[in-house]
Amino acid sequence: MTETFTPPVTGSPLAVLFDIVAASARLTLEEERDGAETAAADHVYAAYPDTLGRVVDHDAWTGYPALRNHGAQPSAVAHLGGGLWLHHTITTDADYHDVLTLLVPCTCRYGYVPSLIEDENDLQELLQELRPTGGHAVHRGDTGVPYCASIPPA
Repeated sequence: MTETFTPPVTGSPLAVLFDIVAASARLTLEEERDGAETAAADHVYAAYPDTLGRVVDHDAWTGYPALRNHGAQPSAVAHLGGGLWLHHTITTDADYHDVLTLLVPCTCRYGYVPSLIEDENDLQELLQELRPTGGHAVHRGDTGVPYCASIPPA
C-alpha cells in the first residue's frame, strides 16, 4: 500500500526547520576550503604543539573542497619546504578523527612517499630518518620496488 505524505503547513515550526536544513545542508566550495584550512591549523596546533604547531602558520594551509564522486572529504595542504607537504583531512567513519600525512619526495625525484603521522613522537622519528637525506625518502625498500610507485621516464 502506498501512502501519500503531505508536506508540513507553510510557516509551521517543522516547515521552518526543514527550510533551515535545506539552506544549510550544502556548504559552498569556499566554505569547504575555509573549513578544511581551519581544521588543519587547529589540529596541528593542538596535537603537535612542540613541532608543527611552532612552524606551520594558520595561513600556510590551502584548503580543497570534497570530491563527492570519489568519497574524499575536504582537505588542506601546507608546504614545508624542500618538496615536503603536509596533508590533513578528517575521516568520515564513525569517529570523525583527524588524519595528518607527510608527503615526502623520493630520492628518484619522480614520486612521493606518504607517511601517516599519529603524534609528535611519530613525526620526530620520521624526521630523524629523513634528516640524512635532506628530506627525501630512500627510493627502494626491502622488496626492491619503489616506495613511491613512480615510473621514471624511458
